[in-house]
Amino acid sequence: MTSSHSKKGFQFAIITIVTFLLFLLLQLLAANEKISLDFYRYVSGFLMILVFVSSIIGFVFSMKGLKDPNSVKKIFGIIANSILFLLFVVTVIMRYIDFKSAI
Repeated sequence: MTSSHSKKGFQFAIITIVTFLLFLLLQLLAANEKISLDFYRYVSGFLMILVFVSSIIGFVFSMKGLKDPNSVKKIFGIIANSILFLLFVVTVIMRYIDFKSAI
């Protein structure tokens, strides 16, 4: 049986993945001019915050569940939360570099 820490880490990994996919879809729609840039800015900012917060919370729960018996949910939660948090950090750094070069 998976402990509550590992389950919560897994659940937050799923939330983060869905939110990240919504963010990518929003980028695609904005690139194809299907949505306005104002809408894209506000919604993508909100989604990025959700990805950031849920990946941190999920990562914390996954780390708390490290001593739990191994399970697919536990391993998936650790890997997914780590990768998505790193992707978020890279995205923020790239946006910062783009912003800095535009000035």
